[in-house]
Amino acid sequence: MKLSNVPTQSGPTAKVGTVQGPSSSNTSHPNIGKPAVNAAKIARKESIAVETRDDGYQVDKKVQIQERAAYEVKVAIKPYYQSKDITKDEYKEIVRKAVDKVCHSKSGEVNSAKVANLVRAYVDKYKHARKEKE
Repeated sequence: MKLSNVPTQSGPTAKVGTVQGPSSSNTSHPNIGKPAVNAAKIARKESIAVETRDDGYQVDKKVQIQERAAYEVKVAIKPYYQSKDITKDEYKEIVRKAVDKVCHSKSGEVNSAKVANLVRAYVDKYKHARKEKE
């Protein structure tokens, strides 16, 4: 799907195909009133979505699956981190490895139960490795 005429909020002087960031006149947006860092993230996500539409539906779906996988992994690993079963560095490594593994699975789905089992296995592996070093 080609985006040749993308409407913008700045009127007729804007270039065709550009994405304008969130404006203060949009009161229906859930991130209104939050710091500018969040607004920059929103603008970056919008521009990514527009750029990937030229490549087709698959790239957009891939990003959605990756975001869902990251969310599920973080939810599953949170209790282990809060109970100090793993360190901050181990947390980062487990999240990175688990998200990669979930995203590259053949099923293409994000199953919460399977993600939780994967995270538990990584936590056990890292705890065991830490005990072996001591």
